[in-house]
Amino acid sequence: MLNNLKDKFNESIFTIIPIVMIVMLLSFFVHIPQELLISFIISAILLVLGTSLFTFGADISMLSIGEKIGDKLVRSKRLLIILFVCLVIGTAITIAEPDLRVLADQLTSIPSNTLIIIISVGVGAFMLLSALRSIFGLSLNMILSLSFILIFLLVPLVPEGLIPIAFDAGGATTGTISIPFIMTLGVGLVSSRTDKKAKESSFGLVALCSTGPILAVMLLGIIYNSTVSTDASLLINNDFSYNNYLTQLVISFKDVMFSISPIIIVFIIYQLITKDVGKVEMRKIIFGIIIIIIGLTLFLVAANVGFMDMGYFIGEEMFNSKYRDWLTPVTMIMAFFIAVAEPAVQILIDQVEELTEGNISRRAMNLSLSLGVSLAAGLSIHRLFTGVSFIYYAIPAYVICLVLMLFVPKTFTAVAFDAGGAAGGTLTTTFLLPIAIGACIANKGDILTDAFGISALASVVPIITVQIIGIIYQLKNRNNIAIEDLDESIVDYCWEG
Repeated sequence: MLNNLKDKFNESIFTIIPIVMIVMLLSFFVHIPQELLISFIISAILLVLGTSLFTFGADISMLSIGEKIGDKLVRSKRLLIILFVCLVIGTAITIAEPDLRVLADQLTSIPSNTLIIIISVGVGAFMLLSALRSIFGLSLNMILSLSFILIFLLVPLVPEGLIPIAFDAGGATTGTISIPFIMTLGVGLVSSRTDKKAKESSFGLVALCSTGPILAVMLLGIIYNSTVSTDASLLINNDFSYNNYLTQLVISFKDVMFSISPIIIVFIIYQLITKDVGKVEMRKIIFGIIIIIIGLTLFLVAANVGFMDMGYFIGEEMFNSKYRDWLTPVTMIMAFFIAVAEPAVQILIDQVEELTEGNISRRAMNLSLSLGVSLAAGLSIHRLFTGVSFIYYAIPAYVICLVLMLFVPKTFTAVAFDAGGAAGGTLTTTFLLPIAIGACIANKGDILTDAFGISALASVVPIITVQIIGIIYQLKNRNNIAIEDLDESIVDYCWEG
């Protein structure tokens, strides 16, 4: 157990160090107040501790709960129960997702908890749909195509300021908590199938659960039917005193208890019904949940006090300085390292490598995702300079994804969309989005229409890059088959001679 915690700690350090080094390097060119720099370093330490404890706790509690519920659902063979539980679990784990809390707090005109619940129900509904696909072998390509056609049709009906938020929600909902839980459940749901498409159906749950929030927020915008806004003065904090940590600690703890309570309630109901968890395992799960609460609280404190403040400052300061042209490449470099070490991405890649028996290379996946997120960050900052609407980037990108589905192996399509859902993760929301907001404020632009959307692009562009890897893999595989056939014919010819 201690070795596992040490591994999580090392992973978290690897995640944060490149960002800290880039910020320290920037401090030689852009004047960063000493108080903010110290606050950022303290927050970096807290972020390492928080992420380590959070992922460690998730491993020993969330995964255990997910495996048990998934196994029990499959054995029950009762479709209505399976669908209901998937709806409840999808909603519960999304409420607990830290990235979503950070994203929701950026929007000041809609209460955070309201937005979180709406988005979570969207995930739950599409997790129900995912269960139907897993059990009956429905076509992922068809479901995704119909879903995005509906999304495109709804775009003209939604307030312009809410469209980037809707697409961002798709990336923020699938993070460190939800991805292992969703993938574990997905493997369990297809375990009863023995057909050739069973392994293919193990992927794609994250993809569908990333699509549900987009539709949910769009429907909210149509029903809400009001101008959506955000107040920059409520986002940016110019007071870097240490009292902020104590204030945020209390706020974050309350938010965490609100977030984690649905999962605890689901587990308690499961245990009362099944009595499936023994005393030793129960203690382990309770310990894991306590660790999650501590880790998630530290994570939110670090994100809201030091990291986001630094992101706002860098974006605004660089845009106003003589180094304005550096903003795009610097953000792209940060995005590359963020994607390489994003915890949700690494969890997904581990699952992909295991389920494909190493046929999909970890190195290829890491590189394609990192390049995709880096390119997405560059496009997002470039959009600030040009003022081009978000939909002129997002809709063509998703159309390209849908067209590429026709040429990419189906397993790669599922993996690509899953990877896209994981790529717009924790540090994208807590650091890259604030940079975009800070630059937008300096440019006197509209935060909602110009700055938001960076998580969405960080989700969709990697889908394209992974699909391209899939096409290359397919061509390479065909060449290998041709060579093998040629070798066999040579052997046969020599033998007959």
